[in-house]
Amino acid sequence: MFFCLLCHDRSPAHSDVCPACESDLPWLHHSCRTCAEPLADIRDSLCLRCQRDLPATDHCIAPFQYRFPLDQLILAMKQQPRPELLGCLSRWLSQHLAQQRHPLPDLLLPVPMHASRQIARGFNQAGILAHRLGRDLGIPVRQDLLLKRKATVEQKTLSREQRQRNLANAFKLERVTLLKMQPRPRHIALVDDVITTGTTTAQLATLLKKSGIARVDVWALAKTPLQAI
Repeated sequence: MFFCLLCHDRSPAHSDVCPACESDLPWLHHSCRTCAEPLADIRDSLCLRCQRDLPATDHCIAPFQYRFPLDQLILAMKQQPRPELLGCLSRWLSQHLAQQRHPLPDLLLPVPMHASRQIARGFNQAGILAHRLGRDLGIPVRQDLLLKRKATVEQKTLSREQRQRNLANAFKLERVTLLKMQPRPRHIALVDDVITTGTTTAQLATLLKKSGIARVDVWALAKTPLQAI
């Protein structure tokens, strides 16, 4: 017998949640091409913020908004912690990506976590997500190219200027290692669990493009709408 992860009622064997809870998930049906901000008008491809200041990321894909009840699963995964929940979360993201018609990247790079925070939590959820997606979609994964060398405070509490200062020199790209890769990747996807402001992925995309990467996408489980930050 199988039980729904959200309401704990009976669930079909092929699904992690019951049909009622699946319909209640905060699906993100139409969003900004470069940051995944929800958009009301299907004719729009960029949000107002990206129209004013286009980020270095080329395409951003997230199947959900970071809202109830999905946010409860993600919080439980990180805070309790329950890394086994990444199984269903990664399946949802993998299924969503498989339905897209966008070209697949040459390489997946998880957004790095500072060593002190990873030791405290016991795992980097972005790394686990990236490896599960790589396995499902047949894409190689590297965790040695991007490093977070400075511990930072949470971005969601900061202004735009504070976010930039908070992340200044926080990340390092192992450029020599990247340039020695054969074949050298030209299209990379950054993998994370939740996109909040998008400042982190934009900084990482800038580092990668300065080293010759032609296209940088972002794959995430969910996007926090800007009005909710």
